[in-house]
Amino acid sequence: NEATLKGEMIDERIWHCHKIKNTAENKKRNKIKWYFIVCFTVMVYYATILIRIPVTSSGYINFGDVVIIFSGLFGGWKAGLIAGGIGSALADLIGFPVFAPITLIVKGLEGLIAGLAKPAIKWQIYFFPAIAVIIMIAGYFLGCWLFPNLGLAVAIADLPVNIIQAVAGYIGGIALHLAYTKISST
Repeated sequence: NEATLKGEMIDERIWHCHKIKNTAENKKRNKIKWYFIVCFTVMVYYATILIRIPVTSSGYINFGDVVIIFSGLFGGWKAGLIAGGIGSALADLIGFPVFAPITLIVKGLEGLIAGLAKPAIKWQIYFFPAIAVIIMIAGYFLGCWLFPNLGLAVAIADLPVNIIQAVAGYIGGIALHLAYTKISST
């Protein structure tokens, strides 16, 4: 609540400095506030770097996908795209910098696709995140396969790990969204 209040105060200053009328119509256009996107980006970053479970081939399992799916479901495609891409790529810069460009694209797409469920029709909450994690698995498979020093053997070795991370992200992100929706509606 305090972060929302401070963010709204900054929004008011921005509106005032740019001499934009703070009308209900302008507020409606900007449904997801910029400070939520910044918060989601930081949350993805920390969920990715705080708990890293190394795997035998290359990379690690983390909980960033949970936050990426939640960011998309809560904030829409733009929040999912920015938080997923930038937050995960920044985390990869610490430890696995060669994967940062692949991660920027793959995780950004994951958040974008999950965010297409933002209107929150019941079936969309399950469908779009499922497509998002499938794209994440395929994106990392292709990224590893096409990467000059890795190749097909590493892509195949990483496949089970990416599937586990995708399933955990799917279940965790949807569960977090449903819990938030239930809590906020009471």
